[in-house]
Amino acid sequence: RRSPLSRLPRLFRLPRLTFPELWAGLAILLPVLGSLLAPISTVDLAYHVRAGGIVLDSGVLPSPDTFTFSAAGRPWLDQQWAAQVALAALYRAGGWALVAVMRAALVGLIAWLVLRACRSAGVPLRVAAWLTLGGFLVSLAALAMRPQLFGMVLFAAVLAILGERRRHPRLRWAIPIAIALWANVHGSFVLGPAAVGAAWLLDAVNHRPGARGLFALGVVSGLATLVNPYGVGVWTYAVELSANPVIRRLVSEWQPTTPLSFAGAMFYGSMVAAAAAVIVVVLSARRRIAADPLRAWPTVAWLFGLALIGAFAERGVAWWAIAAPVALAGLLRVPLADRSAAASIGLPRERRSMTNSAIVITLGLLVVLLLPTWRGGDTLYGPPGLLTDAPRGITTAVSSIARPTDRIWNAQRWGSWLEFALPAVPVAVDSRIELIPADVWSDHLALSAGAPDWAAILDRRGITIVVAAANEQRALLPLLRASPAWLLVHEDTDGAVFVRR
Repeated sequence: RRSPLSRLPRLFRLPRLTFPELWAGLAILLPVLGSLLAPISTVDLAYHVRAGGIVLDSGVLPSPDTFTFSAAGRPWLDQQWAAQVALAALYRAGGWALVAVMRAALVGLIAWLVLRACRSAGVPLRVAAWLTLGGFLVSLAALAMRPQLFGMVLFAAVLAILGERRRHPRLRWAIPIAIALWANVHGSFVLGPAAVGAAWLLDAVNHRPGARGLFALGVVSGLATLVNPYGVGVWTYAVELSANPVIRRLVSEWQPTTPLSFAGAMFYGSMVAAAAAVIVVVLSARRRIAADPLRAWPTVAWLFGLALIGAFAERGVAWWAIAAPVALAGLLRVPLADRSAAASIGLPRERRSMTNSAIVITLGLLVVLLLPTWRGGDTLYGPPGLLTDAPRGITTAVSSIARPTDRIWNAQRWGSWLEFALPAVPVAVDSRIELIPADVWSDHLALSAGAPDWAAILDRRGITIVVAAANEQRALLPLLRASPAWLLVHEDTDGAVFVRR
């Protein structure tokens, strides 16, 4: 008997999905769900929104620095200006809720692009979905809403386009456009020409047609990085930033990746899995790579280079998480001859199930229900529970006493937020580690540790307000409480605010 659902017009029938199609849906929807469940940190984001607002209002890049008193007047090469403009526009259009929605959309877009790139490499849909989900798990610590996330999208887009270079050769000329945008978004743009170079080397070693055109594409892609307000200065910025000793000393994600952290454990675990896959591919006669496994050495070299980047700094794990699944898909792909043979022996087709469709639909509805736009909230702080490192009590206390002539010595992780919430009063330090002078960071570390000369440091710097975090300045807080020179005006679980008497 025909079911009642079969009598519905075709337009109103829900598609029945196969099990591989279910995995593909999970590979995209689960990252989106994870992004919507995670809060947004303001440690970097807040100052980016403020800087983007300056560009929107004035049409001029924010240089020299006016956010801090410690680096006031110093030239600021704001390489990430385009991402900042996008973030500021999102905030003005829909507040922090819209920023959070965009983060989820970008994470989902990365997953879709990685899935497409893996499929283009020749692996089955289910394997492509597994590789995509694995990459997402490895990248969890890198999915904060900041310019790097835009760079990750562009990196995934470049890899996806390269995966289609033989089927759609004209599409590859979109890569220089993406890299030109990337050079105005994030310092990771150097990976764009590198990815093109790796693809060219693979094609050249395997004598594939179009290798010469790919070499020309690499040259054009390198030149495209110069399409920015600073020219070759963005390359200097990217190199110096990664080698800055102050950054590598103060910022944990710029330090070597350790297996003791969650991100490090996922990274090194995925490296072991990737190494095992490479060994299996090389030793297996059934998994052929252009009839000669040794010709896959450019892919192995590309994986090795990405692994070095990830080991060099925890922040580099993001690029491994995106590119490694695609590279492994190229190694694990089923050759065309094997696919034709499998089809000729009449292997059973994947069954379509309404249950698979129901799972995908349920997850899609859950995505809609979790959108932060339903949670209300105010303009400054957004929906309840969405922002972290945005201390409400501290901010209110400082805003009630601070004047433009004051100098605030602040916990570093609150610098960006205070710059955004109280733009009239300059702070001491923020997330732009490379811009703040090294001697200022030395004083900051000494103050946080409660050094014997802490009072002399505050006097020498002309500090009138101290905003101390309960954890970051644990050693300084009792000294300030006991000092007759400082008055406690606010204290809560986040920290305390002191004003000079």
